[in-house]
Amino acid sequence: MKRWDMFAKIKENRSRGLNKSQVARLLEIDYKTVSKYWDMEFDEFSELHNTAQSRRKKVDKYKKQILEWIKEYRDMSAAQIYDWLLEKHGELDFKERTLRLYVNKLRKEYDLPKVTSVRQYEEIENLPMGYQAQVDLGEIWLKTHDNKRVKAYCFGMVLSHSRYKFVWWSDKPFTTSSFIKAHNKAFEYFGGRPKEIVYDQDKVLVVSENNGDILYTEGFQNYLNSLKFKVYLCRKADPESKGKVEAVVKYAKNNFAKHRKFVDIESFNDDNLKWLERTGNKKVHETTKKVPAEVFALEKEHLMPIPTLFAESTDTKILTYLVRKNNTVFYKQNRYQVPIGTYSPGKEVNLSVKKDCIEIIDKDTNELIITHKIAKGKGQLVTIDHPDRQKSRKYSCDEMREKVLKSLGETDKAITFVDIIRAEKSRYFKDQSNLIIKTVTSENPSLVQKAIDYCVERKLYSAGMLKDTIQYFKEEEKRQLNKKYFKADISTPSKYQDLKPEIRSIEEYTNSLKGDSHSGEIGANQRKC
Repeated sequence: MKRWDMFAKIKENRSRGLNKSQVARLLEIDYKTVSKYWDMEFDEFSELHNTAQSRRKKVDKYKKQILEWIKEYRDMSAAQIYDWLLEKHGELDFKERTLRLYVNKLRKEYDLPKVTSVRQYEEIENLPMGYQAQVDLGEIWLKTHDNKRVKAYCFGMVLSHSRYKFVWWSDKPFTTSSFIKAHNKAFEYFGGRPKEIVYDQDKVLVVSENNGDILYTEGFQNYLNSLKFKVYLCRKADPESKGKVEAVVKYAKNNFAKHRKFVDIESFNDDNLKWLERTGNKKVHETTKKVPAEVFALEKEHLMPIPTLFAESTDTKILTYLVRKNNTVFYKQNRYQVPIGTYSPGKEVNLSVKKDCIEIIDKDTNELIITHKIAKGKGQLVTIDHPDRQKSRKYSCDEMREKVLKSLGETDKAITFVDIIRAEKSRYFKDQSNLIIKTVTSENPSLVQKAIDYCVERKLYSAGMLKDTIQYFKEEEKRQLNKKYFKADISTPSKYQDLKPEIRSIEEYTNSLKGDSHSGEIGANQRKC
């Protein structure tokens, strides 16, 4: 109802003798609204209306940003816009409902209608505290800062009573192992587990429904045997029995992930946990009209305890990263410097995360390269205090020589092989030594010694030659083991078996050796053949 039309009808019904309550019921508006305009004159209302129209709204300061978002992402919801504003600016001085009305007005004003899709759900009965959780998987395509497309995979678990959610993302499709790992993270997040979990029929946990005698994958069956929770498996094409979690996965994809730039999976999950605290579990649930985090505070007491809180739930985790050309490692949107000379094409290092520190470890030699404090912000370069001094802490050439000789058995030919490489390739001696150590680490010592003898005899002094020689001998051993001898088939074809060759007299051959005087006779005899 337009404001002028509403004001006129309030005045009209007052003149008819109706009281405020009757007018409010008749016009289906709030009693306070009727009271506000009950004694107001037309001139006073006109001035108030014009002032309201010209007054700057609290959301106006974000208008440019909101317009950019809804122009670029036509299906973006007001709820996601509100969450993005919270993430970017912190607490806001207006409610989500105010923003929703403002966004709707902008869409009409700039002709930017929202693109939506409709899906039907059926209401299901609420369950007791701590009894049930529901699990589902999803996926979404995202864009990186350089506009490349990557797919992110979502694991969602929601407690059916409180609607308290946990969401975890992976940059690889979920396997049975990573599926179990996501469960562990969810139970750790909740501080316990429910008595029953509802699942869809997914290949990471179910081999066959088997007419009710469900066959689980071996890994998931072992997990069930350990934690002993009840499983409720949905039938195919039965979204109603798992509606809560389907809505959670959809909510996480559309409110958190959609249109968000992907940097790396660690940063993405960090932002995801902040979103859960800020919006996912803090916002009033549309169905229950309660805040999930507040209801969860009571439900948490009803969850089952977890036996031995997972080997994975420690303060330490190992990650693998590439070393960049500028001798830095990119971790959670920050750059961590490593000593000059660490980089080589394809060079990988392990990152061991321990509370507020990361240890950067050589993946090939398992040697510690450097330790850094984890940066709290984003876009920072964490440098080495004394890069030259740090570089000198790495192995010297003499130490490297001792290390590589130890891996080769310290034979005379090994000493010759290493010393000539050091003399001829002094600049690359450490790289050559690292490759030798990496090559021979898991090889048979006798095979390695055979390869060294071969290289020294033929003056093939390089780590690459040693690697190729070892590979050659390994393949040669395989060929010898697989070599088989077959009896040749020399039987006479059936069509020639009845033929008999002509038998000559030995005198013919004797006469042929007597010289030219008997050439005519030899020719005649040859024609007989």
